[in-house]
Amino acid sequence: MSHDIDTVLGWRGRRVRDREGEELGKLGDVYLDREDDRPAWAGIRTGLFGRRETIVPLQGVSETEDGDLRLPYDAALVRDAPNVDPDVAPSEEEERLLREHFSAQHETVRHEEELQVVDREPAKPTERVRLRKVQVTEEEPVTFERRREVVQLEHEPPPEGRIERVEDAGEA
Repeated sequence: MSHDIDTVLGWRGRRVRDREGEELGKLGDVYLDREDDRPAWAGIRTGLFGRRETIVPLQGVSETEDGDLRLPYDAALVRDAPNVDPDVAPSEEEERLLREHFSAQHETVRHEEELQVVDREPAKPTERVRLRKVQVTEEEPVTFERRREVVQLEHEPPPEGRIERVEDAGEA
């Protein structure tokens, strides 16, 4: 879910918590997506006096009942995020590193999701389908013109008489 700019700007200064509820810091600067100018990243001011800022994706951020913000990430993942200069918007390379870093936990989370089975009447088969892979060879006549250069050695009998100068050789 993508948040609108007014909502995200209203979040600045709010407490940010990880997905388990541990406090991480306060929401700082907001960075826009390069393609659609929507809020995509935000800085979380952490450390003593909020001097350190960690950039996190805004996707999946939600508001709690008490007005805090909850990230869909563990605190350790946020702390281990790539170090990005918070005074300038992240470069394309920095965004790629951040996306890779934060997507790693989502891949793990998918395995923890619980499967819900709905009891339904079994479907009746209408036909049987089998997929087979076969190799087909097709021959197509191809005509093309081929050009090449050939070096040929031609033999000529020596001119009569002895050649002492180039002029004596004649025109040939």
